[in-house]
Amino acid sequence: MTRNDIRRIFTEKVTELLNQGYDFFPDTMSGHQGEIAKIDLRKGSQIVRVLLERELLWSHIGEGFHGDAVTLTVGTAPADTRVSHWDGTIWNNRLDVSFQMRWAELRAGGEGWYCDMDEAKRVGHIQRERRRNIRMTSRTELGDAFKSAALKWLKKQPRMKTCKLSDIEKMERVQCESGRRYYEIRAKGQRFTIG
Repeated sequence: MTRNDIRRIFTEKVTELLNQGYDFFPDTMSGHQGEIAKIDLRKGSQIVRVLLERELLWSHIGEGFHGDAVTLTVGTAPADTRVSHWDGTIWNNRLDVSFQMRWAELRAGGEGWYCDMDEAKRVGHIQRERRRNIRMTSRTELGDAFKSAALKWLKKQPRMKTCKLSDIEKMERVQCESGRRYYEIRAKGQRFTIG
């Protein structure tokens, strides 16, 4: 599911309520931190809010999952809500919720990817295992013989055609807990990874 899918569902909910005879009611739409979008619709004295908001999760849905959750809520404002001119306030936590969907954000930025909360628990477990497997157990600095062998490969890298053995500042073999092994080379102020 992408951000566009969530936008589409948000729009469908607003359209559904507009088709039921609700009108936009901007008097109560001023925002607060965490809100992505909200629309208040009024039909007679009843005010319905369609709210899309984001919150940060700190392992609330399972071990090791950290990230944002996006929630779509449709709820009715309490009957005792007082609205005068442009300064009425409807509190999101006091809505009588009639519909709610929640997604976990798997990848922030760009288009973003979202899934339901059950899938987020599974993904959180996978992410935790990956982090655990990436931990490095040892780094071994290598000598000139290894640097000589790596020089031919280095010269094929962008802007490194004129690289000399003396330009290689450091070369290390990295052994991870997972068994993965790779080499890191620092030359001319840049870092390269082989393997």
